[in-house]
Amino acid sequence: MDQMPFHQKELVNRSFPFAALDSPKKPFWFPLHWHEQIEILYVLEGHLTVLINEKTWEGRQGDIFIVDTGLIHGFSDPSPEASVRIFQFGREIFDEPLSLMEDQKVKKPVFGRPPRISPSRDPSVYPLLETILMDINREFQKKESGYRWVIKSDLYKLGAFFLRNMAAEETINTDRITNEKNHTRYLEQIFSFIYSNFDNPDLKLEDAALEVGLSKYYLTRFLKEQTGLGYHDHLSRVRLSRARQYLAESDMPIIDIAYLCGFQSLTTFNRLFKEYTGTNPSAYRN
Repeated sequence: MDQMPFHQKELVNRSFPFAALDSPKKPFWFPLHWHEQIEILYVLEGHLTVLINEKTWEGRQGDIFIVDTGLIHGFSDPSPEASVRIFQFGREIFDEPLSLMEDQKVKKPVFGRPPRISPSRDPSVYPLLETILMDINREFQKKESGYRWVIKSDLYKLGAFFLRNMAAEETINTDRITNEKNHTRYLEQIFSFIYSNFDNPDLKLEDAALEVGLSKYYLTRFLKEQTGLGYHDHLSRVRLSRARQYLAESDMPIIDIAYLCGFQSLTTFNRLFKEYTGTNPSAYRN
């Protein structure tokens, strides 16, 4: 899987962000990609190679793989009869703040657990997980009255299953970027993009994510974990650093400096400048 991963969009209906389907082809394979939805892959027949977070597993019949939101993953080298059942759902289906979808002990997403659960390796917990998934699939296929309520209830049950049955110390690192060399490379790409485009008032998180090949959710999480600051904090600091330079070295009007540095209003510029430096632009210049 040497190709650039792509962003797979619009996987689920926004009014009810859940889908369950069996692979439409045999053998099943899919190139590297990422999406905002959580994905669970259940191997129905055969075997295939599963890549998640730059790590590879051999998926056999009955194996269940959990792919948390924003992780690069793909499926390749299948046996001729390989087929899978796929469950995809957005976190918003839980009607809960994202903070409540985390294991508070280790500050990791509930679904950021060991990516593979197999009948041979996890005999004590596997039957319960398989039962929940089959119940969800049955409800989704039949679509009887109230099926959405039942599926949401089972998804809550699924979240509780991971929280209670998969040990916290086994929680995987949900970073896609798994070594120091890649950490540095991605940080350099992100900061280079910000420095090159900070003067664009319409610059968005999505633009930076697209530039470096990460989802906007993962880019935010990655920056927070690596630097303690989010994307917008870094962008504001770069803009304000350049503004301080203009204030010190030129006699341009403050409003011109604000717009030149990418701020869309003088009020926002003044507020952020004082927030970051402790003084207002006029006082700083004097």
